[in-house]
Amino acid sequence: MKKAVLALLLLALPGLLAAQEVLEKIEIVGNDRVTTETILYYLSAREGNFYSDSQLRRDFRVLWSTGFFSDIRIEALTGTRGRIVRITVEENPIVKVVTYKTGKKVKESDIVNKLKERDEHLLPYSYYSPSKLEKIKGTISGLLFEKGLLASAIEVDVRRMGKNEVEVEVRIEEGPKIRVGDIEFDGEAKLAKSDLVWAMKDNRPHSFFNWVAGKDVYKQSTVQEDADRIKKKFQERGYMEATVGEPRIEEIEKRKIFGKKQTMMHIVVPVNPGYIYRVGDIKIEGHKTFSTRGLQSMVRLKPGEVYSTKVREKSVDEISELYRDYGFLFIQVIPVENLDPRTKMVNVTFNIQENEVAYLNRLEFRGNVYTKDKVIRREMMIREGDRFSLAMFKNSILRIKQLGLVDLEKEPDIKPNPEDPTKIDVQVNVKELQRNNIQFTAGYSGYEGTFISFSYSTVNFLGAGENLEFTIQTGKLVKNYSFGFSEPYLFDLPITAGFNIYNRRINYPWYLRKDRGIDLITGARLFGMWRTNLTYTYANIDSQIIDVTDDSGDTPIVPPYMGGFGTGKYNVSSITPMLYRSTIDSPLTPTKGTMYSLSVKYAGTFLGGDVDLLKPQVEFTRYQPFIGKHVLGFHAQYQVVKAIKGSPVPYWERFFLGGERSIRGYDPYRIGPTDANGYNMGGDKALVLNAEYIIPVGGPIYAILFFDMGNAVSFNQSFSLKDMYTSSGIEARIFVPALRVPFRLIFSFNNKKIFPNDPDFAFRFAVGTTF
Repeated sequence: MKKAVLALLLLALPGLLAAQEVLEKIEIVGNDRVTTETILYYLSAREGNFYSDSQLRRDFRVLWSTGFFSDIRIEALTGTRGRIVRITVEENPIVKVVTYKTGKKVKESDIVNKLKERDEHLLPYSYYSPSKLEKIKGTISGLLFEKGLLASAIEVDVRRMGKNEVEVEVRIEEGPKIRVGDIEFDGEAKLAKSDLVWAMKDNRPHSFFNWVAGKDVYKQSTVQEDADRIKKKFQERGYMEATVGEPRIEEIEKRKIFGKKQTMMHIVVPVNPGYIYRVGDIKIEGHKTFSTRGLQSMVRLKPGEVYSTKVREKSVDEISELYRDYGFLFIQVIPVENLDPRTKMVNVTFNIQENEVAYLNRLEFRGNVYTKDKVIRREMMIREGDRFSLAMFKNSILRIKQLGLVDLEKEPDIKPNPEDPTKIDVQVNVKELQRNNIQFTAGYSGYEGTFISFSYSTVNFLGAGENLEFTIQTGKLVKNYSFGFSEPYLFDLPITAGFNIYNRRINYPWYLRKDRGIDLITGARLFGMWRTNLTYTYANIDSQIIDVTDDSGDTPIVPPYMGGFGTGKYNVSSITPMLYRSTIDSPLTPTKGTMYSLSVKYAGTFLGGDVDLLKPQVEFTRYQPFIGKHVLGFHAQYQVVKAIKGSPVPYWERFFLGGERSIRGYDPYRIGPTDANGYNMGGDKALVLNAEYIIPVGGPIYAILFFDMGNAVSFNQSFSLKDMYTSSGIEARIFVPALRVPFRLIFSFNNKKIFPNDPDFAFRFAVGTTF
């Protein structure tokens, strides 16, 4: 039977094929800019093939989707050997010019970036499409709504130009921003209203703070997201069964903070917190590498306490971070909660899926042209083939940035190897910083006075991170001639070695000091981020007293507080060991990290000098990211100098505060204990505290709010708040990459006067940083 059916089909097939018409020819009519070849490329139908209506319908949809045409007609005509298909098209005009007329609240760049995100950007010399223009209007409208411009309007003007060309102008009438007048929580909230309002990212009630932060603008698209954040806040406080209904929006009239009435939105959020839940049993399952006791110590939830989803997530993050630090990059920690409605307890089990250990397979650096690859690679704490410890990798990237030779172009590209996911390939893209600095400058600063100087310095002398510096400076208060060199990796080991030769002349207000000497420096990395340095200094110091005379006014005298080291020449031979740890991310523009430093200077006659003393110093610095790109900075420094073996403390070793390097509102060297004539005797110990709020303005410009506090006192005197000198104000800091130092304009208010005629406010220009 099957053979008979197959035979009939074979006999009927030639007849069926003969009955099907052939596509004899395809004619394209009406095209101008779009070539015939381009149109044929988009067609699946081909001359000589069989004619098919369904195939032509598909080709019509494909041609229409190109956006080339405003009208397409397809006709099937009878030919001599089959069908002739005629495709008549009317081309869309070419967009020659696109302009966006905006107001002050939405910039043209905001619109263009939004359109690019959604692949709707209308480019010049593209084909005009009314449907695409409607999509663009919808996207712009959504952007305006996001910014609270609910009363905005969009008009599009399309003007014909030349041969089938158009000019498109999109005009935006922004209208006033619609703000949130008030938020009402309908139901027994149980939490303070302020807590729930602060849980919302947007749509907060109109107030001065929310107005400054831009949080009081009504954003319809984020209302539901804010409602979800309110529910999350309830769960963070133990209300695990809390429900938040759909917010209701009402219009109200309310005065703005500046007194003018405006239509605002009143948001009513239905809430039902339910009952509060507490922590019940805590279990950890699935772990193999770490002990149960150790992992349980990382869980911050404690039985009997109010349950918090926020604390739960912190526990998950800490456990996950522990595993990743040991190479378990694919760790999964899944908290499973079991709510007991009867006891109002939450029993939680942390299911741990350790998965495979990951190893560093390939490490590649790109972008370093002059800097040798080994200079960057040697800062890595993990090598190819090692376990991929995330903590060690992060610290390695930090050490690379601390070099000051390169910065990251973007975040490192970390990818599992396609053939073996346990092998991790890493690509670090860097950009080289300005390495050479040649300056010929003249200017003024509080410490140097008016000066003229020439200097050359490089932080990457031979491409291996070497530092070379040569300076010639002469001025009213300071003359400085110095030459220095340092090698960061001696014999390819993490050992620093260098020297600095100098000849300086420094004019204090009533004291002249000349130094000639050499510093020999060596250092090594101990472990992790800890380093140690040892500096040996031998200097010849020639000191002279100026403006301190006897009753005749002619003969200089040596005041008692000079400690016997007044006019004359002295040799100082000292060693200074230092131990420090720094995680500050950049030596030029820091944004986060901490620095600890401890050093002790010891000068002794047995080293070949004339002075015996101890001079310890403790220093702490912290940078903390704050809001957005804003940064908080804090610095503390405590110093003491103490003579030993009966030797007095030299005047030049005492502490003189003031100036942009310590308490920036006061003149340099002015703060310290004074004698009856008002001369600064210098302190035996000094304490300086600095705080900064750093605000990036744009490009290399930063605005900084600061508060400085400190004093220098005698050894037997204690520090007290009432005796502290404080300076607070605002600073404009301009960072110049070519010079690797910032220029600063400082305006400050000082709490105390050193001399009766001193002003309360001070304005000064400075170079460098305070800490």
